[in-house]
Amino acid sequence: MTERAFPLATLASERLMLRPFRSDDAVDVHAVWNDEAYLRFAPAGLATAGADLPRAVEWCSSGPIFAVERGADGRLVGHVALFGTDWVSMVTEIHYWTAPWGRGNGYAAEAVRVVARWALTAQGLARIALKAVVDNAASIRVAEAAGFRFEGILRNAALTRSGRGDFAAYSLIPADLTA
Repeated sequence: MTERAFPLATLASERLMLRPFRSDDAVDVHAVWNDEAYLRFAPAGLATAGADLPRAVEWCSSGPIFAVERGADGRLVGHVALFGTDWVSMVTEIHYWTAPWGRGNGYAAEAVRVVARWALTAQGLARIALKAVVDNAASIRVAEAAGFRFEGILRNAALTRSGRGDFAAYSLIPADLTA
């Protein structure tokens, strides 16, 4: 039996284009993956991407990966990925980051909403999980602004470059889209 996979897709919102990464994104990916604010909460075992975009993409290779491009000027401002998808249970997890030059504009929440809606409707998933380090206030704001519901704290479950910490656990299910 063949493993089901997400189709290659390009999605859009009013302000953003969510598309596959291109080789010309490498410079911006390098800048993000070496940004102090990003590195503070990055997984402990994750090496910086440098200019090696294939390595960056490989990190989330078990699901679709979207480059988030600002529609106004085509600049890469973020990333949203689905990973760890269990096609039997129809559940997945979502991850995102925002480039320093795109922060504070609501791009991450907008992009996460678009990808989550696509996954729950067009792909038929039953649940999307989201984990944010509790000390990462910006990531928590994104989760809540994107409509994810808080489920609890996963104590001592996060291992970041800053050390061990707690995850705030969130989820989104199809019923949440109409609530």
